[in-house]
Amino acid sequence: MPPTVAVLTADGVGAVAVIRIAGEGALRAVAEVFRSISGRTLDYSAYSRPRFGRIGDGLGDEVVVVAASDEDVEIHCHGGTAAVALVVDSLVAAGTVRESASPDLLSIAEEAAEDVAHATTLRTASHLLDQLIGALEARVRTIEAAISRRSDEAIGLIEGLLATSSLGLRLVEGWKVAIAGRPNVGKSRLLNALAGFDRSIVSPTAGTTRDYVGLRTAFEGWPVELVDTAGLRASVDPIEAAGVERAHAVQAQADLVLLVLDGSQPLTDEDRELIARFPDAPILKNKCDLPTSWNADLSVTEISAERGDGIAELAVAIGRTLVPTPPAQSSPLLFRKRHVRAMQSVHALVQNGDWLGAVEAIQRMLRPHS
Repeated sequence: MPPTVAVLTADGVGAVAVIRIAGEGALRAVAEVFRSISGRTLDYSAYSRPRFGRIGDGLGDEVVVVAASDEDVEIHCHGGTAAVALVVDSLVAAGTVRESASPDLLSIAEEAAEDVAHATTLRTASHLLDQLIGALEARVRTIEAAISRRSDEAIGLIEGLLATSSLGLRLVEGWKVAIAGRPNVGKSRLLNALAGFDRSIVSPTAGTTRDYVGLRTAFEGWPVELVDTAGLRASVDPIEAAGVERAHAVQAQADLVLLVLDGSQPLTDEDRELIARFPDAPILKNKCDLPTSWNADLSVTEISAERGDGIAELAVAIGRTLVPTPPAQSSPLLFRKRHVRAMQSVHALVQNGDWLGAVEAIQRMLRPHS
């Protein structure tokens, strides 16, 4: 029976598509159409080592080929209908048989390929590419080996991997940062300064922002939804009051709240209430381009959203607050909830002494098609 070729990623335009060739003669079929950049054929490639080259008539398309064995090969090419068709048609011409893949049961590499297509920064795409070429799978197999030996180190390895989910699950979704403060302290101007363009209306009239205004940006390469919320104060205006209520909800969901105070005006009781409400929030003393009106015993960062003083440094600080210890390149990361649930199950099974059940759970995580 000839090897089969299946497109594992969803249809449509994306950054990367994954094509799997499986069955007897899979590597040989790929080798017939693959033109290596280095000039070496796939026969000289070690298993699991990525090889860069081209496939397709004429110039063809740039691809990465990774062979798990002679009977299991993956090709990572540009996303989009035309690029995928170019590669698949070449493989069919080399003797493979086209097959439809199940979109519901994806391997770790297939999931990573899907998420790379939706990554919004180079830094997050780089970490997802590490998972695509095997960083997470390799660590899971190390854990599987430790469990098979009934080694005491298994629990530590599992817990270490579970700890990576706090970052891994954010690689596509990102973080939420909310800007809070009284009306007219410069919240909207700060959002515009951090974004680099006018996204939020700026006005000297207090209470201009009645609802939250959000935008997608990045700090230190980490994707962030930055949100300018309504000024926090008691109000009899039902529209402004509703905006304040919504601001509270957004701030409660935020990973980080930036508390903005007006350095050109004396501190108010409302300011002090906000400081107490957000004890962990960095305090930004805005309008440092104007004469200061207070020097309270507070740890503050002085900025001028109007003139730009301290904005670049603030952007760096936001990124480093969200991710204080970035993972090294090629680090394994649990980047989907399926992975987290699977490893939590493995952890519980090992703790209960069910070593065989733990191995089976890992095998289901690694081979969802089975």
